[in-house]
Amino acid sequence: MELHEFRKGYLENVKAVAAAENDGTSASFVRTTCDDLVVGELFDDYELCHYTGTSSRKKYRVDAYSYDDYDKSMTMIIVDYSGIEEITKITQTDAITLFGRLRVLAEESIKGKLRDEIEISTPTYDLVDKLYSLRTEIRKLKFYIVTDKEMSDKIGNFEEKDVGGIPCEYHLWDIVRLYRMKGIGDGHEPVELNLKSIISSGIPCLVASDVDIASCKCYLSVLPATFLADIYDLYGSRLLEGNVRTFLSARGNVNKGIRRTILGDERNMFFAYNNGISATASEIKTEEVNGIPHIVYIKDLQIVNGGQTTASLSNTRYKDKANLDGIFVQMKLTVVEDGETASEIIPNISRCSNSQNKVSEADFFSNHEFNIRMQKISRQLYAPAALGVQYETHWFYERARGQYENEQSKMTPSQKKQFVLVNPKAQLFDKTVLAKLENSWRLFPQIASAGAQKSFKKWAEVIVGEWEKNPDVFNDLYYKNIVSLLIIYRTLEKAIPKQTWYESGYRANIIVYSISFLHYKIQEQFHDMTLDLGAIWSKQSLSDEFAQLMLDVAKHIFECITDDSRPVMNVTEWCKREPCWDFCKKSQFVLPTSIESMLISTQDAKDNIRSSKKDRKMVNGIELQSEVITKGSKFWKELGGFMLARKLLNPKEMGIVQAAVEIDKGKIPSEKQCFVLMEILEKAKDEGFIVQ
Repeated sequence: MELHEFRKGYLENVKAVAAAENDGTSASFVRTTCDDLVVGELFDDYELCHYTGTSSRKKYRVDAYSYDDYDKSMTMIIVDYSGIEEITKITQTDAITLFGRLRVLAEESIKGKLRDEIEISTPTYDLVDKLYSLRTEIRKLKFYIVTDKEMSDKIGNFEEKDVGGIPCEYHLWDIVRLYRMKGIGDGHEPVELNLKSIISSGIPCLVASDVDIASCKCYLSVLPATFLADIYDLYGSRLLEGNVRTFLSARGNVNKGIRRTILGDERNMFFAYNNGISATASEIKTEEVNGIPHIVYIKDLQIVNGGQTTASLSNTRYKDKANLDGIFVQMKLTVVEDGETASEIIPNISRCSNSQNKVSEADFFSNHEFNIRMQKISRQLYAPAALGVQYETHWFYERARGQYENEQSKMTPSQKKQFVLVNPKAQLFDKTVLAKLENSWRLFPQIASAGAQKSFKKWAEVIVGEWEKNPDVFNDLYYKNIVSLLIIYRTLEKAIPKQTWYESGYRANIIVYSISFLHYKIQEQFHDMTLDLGAIWSKQSLSDEFAQLMLDVAKHIFECITDDSRPVMNVTEWCKREPCWDFCKKSQFVLPTSIESMLISTQDAKDNIRSSKKDRKMVNGIELQSEVITKGSKFWKELGGFMLARKLLNPKEMGIVQAAVEIDKGKIPSEKQCFVLMEILEKAKDEGFIVQ
């Protein structure tokens, strides 16, 4: 795909989103690009806060922001959107002006000037308040320009002057950079390190194995602590593999033991006391120095274990002015060159590396069986044709980053057209959206408001436990109900901006609280009833009456979360706290009796769940038999020999394995036998049996 074609498609998508949500194209461009930068792991989440103003005769502007709790960096985003067909240039002068708008807002906020000038009940006030309140904690300000223009060749470096003593970075994301990341890349911008620019000769290493195993090669090395601190200062939490970052962001980012060793009399014992780090990369380059290989380049470096060590070294140097000279850290670096397998291998490396730490299975949820099942259902389950449409469609669940685009990458134009027809982009969602919907419906809007990653982490912990108890609950009906909630969410997302009471802020908070509040009020007023989510699925839309009710609820929620009596002025932060939800629950609001036509009895709902679980068990049995048969007689004969040699089969298990050995003769094991066979297979894997 050429740049011009990519840009045209990108802007068409922006216009489609704007039309669907009754939003301006510039605002839609902000959301679309910020979503892409989140997927690209430039930051974890963001808040929209378009605002333009003047302070002390200096103009300022901002469109969105993101605060990283883990590396204490504040990202501020401004957009330069043209929307015209021809690609124009953004010049050095343009960029300096736009960066200057962000700098003014940061400077005036940190001084405390804007707290009295900006309306309290706006997302921009939340940013201003955060900048002022955290002015002694913020370690870095990151200014982003995102534009549909092309960067001029004459643009050079930007002077990185501090703001209130806080270091600044400048990032210009033009359409070419977006194209490299999305159009010809895998959806994210890798961390690339030219080690010679940091350590003149690179880092000496040992090749741990010359054997190519699962497209991996391992290296062992010893890193100067100053090097680790330097690259963390440069890249922050982007260095940390996603699961690790999600886990650590919920914990204190300075390990007291590490800090004490660095600052104490035993700093020379740091190497002996510390477990070191485990990292992955997609590519490295080495050069020999005096016969010893040195790593001189690393692409897509991700720390999968040792995130606290890395951050603690940087923070101790920054806060305590500690000298890290003479402190070293061991590193195991695994290079995974195959991009297609990396998304599965790297989380597994992370899981194994963290096996002795309190990192739950929820931290490695992308490859969990729940996600795999949701993906499978989403590809097989057709939604009823919406009003005015003559064909059925899928609600496409994206288990891993970029699946929607990747599935189209090798299609012909006609195949791609058919794919998009059946899988419209408007019906695309991922696991963070699923988590937000679930947390809302389960009456945890404060968690759903806590940011995509934190919301996801909390929900995943619950789902892992529920899956272990009864995986059959997560079936077609469960998926249909999730989609019904998503229809409610997106209906509100589109309708709220049109309301006279809406003040262009907190839309996401309003929606998740509205869904929770509706569910709570139904339980309170109609004890034996629940919302008929099946009716929404069947219609693929909300009735006019129900849509209006949801808007009435949304207006009430808006008034609750922005109530002047709230103890926390920052509305975004207030929505993340349980007292906010308690306040909403105690507020006066009565659902009209007409809602009864939209409800079903809880007993009917339970019967539907019970029936769907039976269907799922039947499907599971069929899928299990299919998997056993597909592996074939030879496979089960090899597994049986492996287990018998180790005396790990009892007589009953031997008989079942023997039945599987005769599959090619037309003898099919029963569902119960297939279940035992898969248990034997898992046991064999634990003993070292390799499945080719």
